[in-house]
Amino acid sequence: MIYRKRSLWTVSFMLTAALTLSACGSPGADSNPAEEQGESKENSPTPQKPADPLGKYDPLIEVTTVRGDINQGFKYRDGDSIDSNIWTRIFEEQYGIKVKNNWTVDESQYRQKLNVSIASGDIPDFLMVNKEEMMRLNDAGQLEDLTELLEQYGSPYLKELLQQDNGVALKAATVDGKLVGIPRMQVNGGISTGEMLWVRADWLKKLNLPEPQTIDDVIRIATAFAKEDPDGNSKDDTRGLGVNNTLFQMHGTVKGFFNGYKAYPDIWIKDSSGRLAFGSIQPEMKEALEQLAELYADGVIDQEFAVKPWDKLAEEIAAGKLGLAYGTVSDGGHIHSKNFDNDPNAEWKPYPIVSVDGSPAVPQLLDTAANFYVVRKGAGNPEAMIKLANIYLKHYYETNYAPEPNPFISDKEGVFPGKYHPVQIDPLNVNLEAFKQVQEALEKGDGSHLGFPASVHYDRLTQYYDGDKTLWFATAVFGPEGSYSVIDYYNKNNLGLYSEFQGAATPTMSQKMASLKKMQDETFTKIIMGQSPISAFDKFVEDWKKLGGDQITEEVNEWYSQNN
Repeated sequence: MIYRKRSLWTVSFMLTAALTLSACGSPGADSNPAEEQGESKENSPTPQKPADPLGKYDPLIEVTTVRGDINQGFKYRDGDSIDSNIWTRIFEEQYGIKVKNNWTVDESQYRQKLNVSIASGDIPDFLMVNKEEMMRLNDAGQLEDLTELLEQYGSPYLKELLQQDNGVALKAATVDGKLVGIPRMQVNGGISTGEMLWVRADWLKKLNLPEPQTIDDVIRIATAFAKEDPDGNSKDDTRGLGVNNTLFQMHGTVKGFFNGYKAYPDIWIKDSSGRLAFGSIQPEMKEALEQLAELYADGVIDQEFAVKPWDKLAEEIAAGKLGLAYGTVSDGGHIHSKNFDNDPNAEWKPYPIVSVDGSPAVPQLLDTAANFYVVRKGAGNPEAMIKLANIYLKHYYETNYAPEPNPFISDKEGVFPGKYHPVQIDPLNVNLEAFKQVQEALEKGDGSHLGFPASVHYDRLTQYYDGDKTLWFATAVFGPEGSYSVIDYYNKNNLGLYSEFQGAATPTMSQKMASLKKMQDETFTKIIMGQSPISAFDKFVEDWKKLGGDQITEEVNEWYSQNN
């Protein structure tokens, strides 16, 4: 079994006001960065004063940024906007910081707009970038070294969160010993990105099928769902194994299926010699592809999967035509709940991915941070971005608002004020920890002691159990047999595999990986559809190596030898 063991951070939500204040400090009414670092305006021998992670600027400072992490369909509270909202008022009134957005675009346009700004040299004081953009800016000498700033201004909680993955993401943001970016850790990251099987449990019972324990069980279930009329309407209108046209993303991925064969597409793993090797070209991939091709030939996989995005599968699920697919922890809340709305008798249950030999399957995991917050070289207050991160954590997570609701979470109108914040760094496993707290509270029948976000999930579950079936999505995700029970299983058993390569794209990777990825997905799709024989996999491996893969492998291993 190949996997890297990760220590998983545990977050406590029952923070008292005294603990919050002692951990973060109380903002000083007259503090400023110069005085915090012991610099006197008159160069007088004023005793050095430690930096205050939450100290208020007086007079008020202005810092600039750009935004593209909120889409056009996002809802605002009445009178609010991305430029004026609950967070901007807190920034100015409590901390003396005015955040100015130089520009804002829909998230789908962010990368294009950002690259234009980078090319022209017109970048704000701080901004969010991916690994490649971060390295490009650093190579051009445009980024501040954040090493000392994080040590001086980072709150204890921020520093703790940045170690959730044993510092892997921080390592990805470190160049020549300098920290050039702060990883944007996100909720449902880490172990929570492990895939699972979503199955129509009522169809299992109707057809007298076993719960999935092996790949053979998955094949048996998929075949029965496609051919044995599980919806009982005497029509040939149900699907077997749901697969989408991207193969390895969103609901209907086959990534979890490959993992069951100990195959790990699109990530870098260690080979038997200890060198890094690309998972997509390993021999284990071939056996999984051959099995998928057999399922397609047998009509168990939709004959038109190659032109169906994941949302088309979601429509089939809602219509009661698909009952089996690999997916993620959140899918029950926004995909399967639509089926329940249409058919209250539908029963869905998530299961851990399974292996071909019955041993515990190890799911591959996404990187803990794909984006990073960076600061422009020469920015007037380079520490302000870090202080904004501290502010986010203090108000969003460290403050107990009970008995009133947390003012930053989604309300009944679907408004999510928490997302207004320009620097969001979250506990990777906050929802996993909330799941465990909720289960304990349900067993005791008392959730009065729970803090955010466990209290929200507990309230939804109790309302569902009391008869509010509109909250079915809550039990699909946070119920005793919900999707977080699968993540909890992975966590308890240390099941999860991260890519061994955490650096930015290497030179050859930047030039050729996109075309190699396209060749890979086209080859795999044709093999599954029977348009190419299974031997096409061997030709793909040969071409992948020859067309740049071997050079990429050398560059990846050079990075690995320098960083491990």
